[in-house]
Amino acid sequence: MVEKIRLKEASEKEKTLYCCLGESLCVVQILEDALSHAIVLKKTEPDQKEEAGALLKEQRSYTLGKAINIAKKESLLPKPLEIELSEFLKERNWLIHKSITENKKEYRTESFYNNLFEQTKAITSKANELRISIELDLIAYCEKKGIDMTNVKNDMNKHYGI
Repeated sequence: MVEKIRLKEASEKEKTLYCCLGESLCVVQILEDALSHAIVLKKTEPDQKEEAGALLKEQRSYTLGKAINIAKKESLLPKPLEIELSEFLKERNWLIHKSITENKKEYRTESFYNNLFEQTKAITSKANELRISIELDLIAYCEKKGIDMTNVKNDMNKHYGI
């Protein structure tokens, strides 16, 4: 029976939406990874490479919410960044768990697509901003520890076109 079922090919609008959703999911995962790295870098010392590697492996298995809670509990990030990450968590959870299924009755309507495009693009933008904030915080942290971050800053400037 299943072999006889032919699924309809996605429309151009659906393909665009799927690309937008995919981009957002990727950017959120990159943010989660940046947070994992920040936690590990602030909890270990440069000579603790094995410990840091093991901690990073463990940290990467955590959800964004759990990682944020660790960062908060151990005061690993500036308070404003903690707050922004906590607020962003609601948007991330909506994206992952409800973005498509929340308004199933509206699916395929123009307003559904428009709203989902807007919300997804906003999440992508916010995730990128938060990741950059984490990167800048890590640079400041490393500089306080006496590490020259000139090359990292130059690479960031090239990458972001500053």
